[in-house]
Amino acid sequence: MAVVDEASELGSLLLPNHPSFTTDDPLGFSDAEEYPVPVYSILESHLFTRFESVSPAIPPESLTSEFVSVISDLSYTLHNRPDPNLSILKYCMNLKPDPAACTQLIVSSASKLPTLFSDGSLHPLRPGETRVYTGAHLLSILSHQLLLTLPSPKWNDWGGVNLTSWFSDADGNNEPKRTYTNITLDHFLQFTAPPPQPQDFTFHLCHYNQPLTSFTTKTPLIPLTILELPNEEDFPKTTTLPAEDFHTTYIISSHKLIGHGPSATQEERILASIPELIPVSTFTPPLEENTALAVTASAENGFTPTAIFTGHGRTARVDGGYNCRDYEGENVENRIRANTFLFLNATELDTVEIPESEDGARGLPDFLPGVLQKDLLKAYTGFSGVFGSQTGEGGKNQRIIATPWGSGAFGGDVRVKLLILWVAASFAAAKLGEGQNAELVFLVKQFVIDAKEVSWKEILQKVQESGVGADDVWRALMGMGETNVPGINVLEGLVDTLGLKRPLLI
Repeated sequence: MAVVDEASELGSLLLPNHPSFTTDDPLGFSDAEEYPVPVYSILESHLFTRFESVSPAIPPESLTSEFVSVISDLSYTLHNRPDPNLSILKYCMNLKPDPAACTQLIVSSASKLPTLFSDGSLHPLRPGETRVYTGAHLLSILSHQLLLTLPSPKWNDWGGVNLTSWFSDADGNNEPKRTYTNITLDHFLQFTAPPPQPQDFTFHLCHYNQPLTSFTTKTPLIPLTILELPNEEDFPKTTTLPAEDFHTTYIISSHKLIGHGPSATQEERILASIPELIPVSTFTPPLEENTALAVTASAENGFTPTAIFTGHGRTARVDGGYNCRDYEGENVENRIRANTFLFLNATELDTVEIPESEDGARGLPDFLPGVLQKDLLKAYTGFSGVFGSQTGEGGKNQRIIATPWGSGAFGGDVRVKLLILWVAASFAAAKLGEGQNAELVFLVKQFVIDAKEVSWKEILQKVQESGVGADDVWRALMGMGETNVPGINVLEGLVDTLGLKRPLLI
């Protein structure tokens, strides 16, 4: 079993090229006379040298079987985990037109680790820290996640950082895992030639350590646009939103431990869609109430998803009509625009028990003591961190694109979460530079909110037109939270508390 030095600074993740990452070599791959031995020497002999050149005479299926067998051996050698289920990886590799090219690209990227990370470790981001990695850095980490060669960070108690959960067919939930694995393999195949413009990616652990008292200051609400979609889409292709002069930030409803997974939550779909994001789990500590992770692409047009999804959960499917190469060259202006992804820790309210009233109605878990304040702090921390990096001369206008953060599987109420995002973004926008503006775009599936309140769109429009401020909406939310009336219509309660007339439906 490999031994990881517990005294490593700040609980850093030791990479395979770190001299303290050693193994007792249970399969006898090393010729060393003394044990334990550094794991990297075994990677060099058993992986890199073995696959740096592949004979064209080897049948593709034989090559894939050998490659997967080596990954299995390494899992036992490095982590004492024998015979991992790699059926899905093997299946997807065999589907590729050129498994040899795919194998060599993965191994080549993995072998660059000592050059790219010479100290052999990944330090966890500190609150407020900004770190820049190139695409080559992230591809090398991703290759080791695919090869299952990374240990688990001390803070990760939920499956580790390797792609193990994608490769097993034991639970029968194979469709999303096959899709995610195929996307990742396709991502490696994009690097058969060097990219015309190498990208940098900035990782900023946003941090806010001030009291919430500032949220009583008179502050205007930023414009709110609602986009109702016939089906859930992570990146809607058809909108009426102008693209020029906007820095676009997508909100991801994340767990406190950011990372990939085998199902089809929004977080898992977007990480699979954009493989540059998958390595975040290796150096991002658990999100706290006053931290959020912002990942920004250096290119003017932002990220290019390798694939995109429609639907959510069991209905999620990859969009077969999307090809990332269709948006290169002269078609670049038509591409999906995502400059920053903002990971906001969604409060888990799905297991909270709310007592019933006499008529069987229940209050909202969002209105339990402290929940509103925590959610506002989380959202404001993220927005102020993103906006703060975009201020100054020449700063672009800011567009936040959000789905129902923290609702659905997380158990929160979509109306409450929308209001919190709107208030938090408005307070954060107050600190933008002169001439900079911000707007919030809320993506929601048709009829999701209608099932709760029929007049919700008219109410939101009335609030926007009334001139009330973000501080007014926040005080109204807090007031409703204190009473937490069972069965409350949140938006009707909002206009009542604000002293506005309810819109008349014709």
